[in-house]
Amino acid sequence: MEIVLNEVEGKKIIKISGEIDMSNIKEVKEKILDLKLSEMILDFKDVSYLDSSGIGMLISLHKTAQLKSGSLEIINIEEKIRKLFEMVGLDKILNIK
Repeated sequence: MEIVLNEVEGKKIIKISGEIDMSNIKEVKEKILDLKLSEMILDFKDVSYLDSSGIGMLISLHKTAQLKSGSLEIINIEEKIRKLFEMVGLDKILNIK
């Protein structure tokens, strides 16, 4: 798992690579929160797997962003992860593009 902060057209984008699961969820969340961004854009292009703890992390990040009058956006999602989001209703809660 790797997290890299990029800037594209003035927007800071957090690129995540690898699997997000119970074994690394704490590290992933801490690294994202350490960036101290109120507007979080997560690039999921290279996320190959996400389990229920990853879903919980996304909901937590969404709530944290809202408390800071910010937002959470997830971009470039693989089809299998998009289907998971739809199955659990995350597509209705989170800003997914």
